Amino acid sequence: MLENIHFLRRLFVRRLSEDSPLHFSQVAIMHIIKQNENCTQADVAEKLGVTPASVATSTKRLQRDGFIRKTVDPDNLRCKRLSLTDKGRDSICRDAKAFDDLDSRIFAEFTEEEKEQLADYLGRISDVMKSAVGIDSKGECPMELSIIVRNKLQGLDSSPSSRKE
Repeated sequence: MLENIHFLRRLFVRRLSEDSPLHFSQVAIMHIIKQNENCTQADVAEKLGVTPASVATSTKRLQRDGFIRKTVDPDNLRCKRLSLTDKGRDSICRDAKAFDDLDSRIFAEFTEEEKEQLADYLGRISDVMKSAVGIDSKGECPMELSIIVRNKLQGLDSSPSSRKE
């Protein structure tokens, strides 16, 4: 049953992204920037468990396409701070609304108590699964966790403590 839900959700995400000019990882970067306005590329890389070079490439494209803005940190001229443009905020809001609409349709027939129970069960399943695959954190947003899992699937250890400096 979980596998069916997984594949149906992936189909929804694929359909949602068909018209989007953004790659999945770019959307994740934009979510990190939204949650941590004026963060650095290094901050984003650490949150997502990827290399700063991969973030630099993606942020360059996002800036070129008008989704983010880079500003020089006045205290450190080599450091660039990242923020979303109105276009970037609109893009994230559109995606969030599409997911909210899907969730509303999925859970329309559930009572509040059933939703809470399901959230508890799925949280427990998620914790056990993360532990089983060696992901020892609890607080990632779904987008961050998705990037960490993709890195694991590609054979990269994305935990900050195991990365070489």
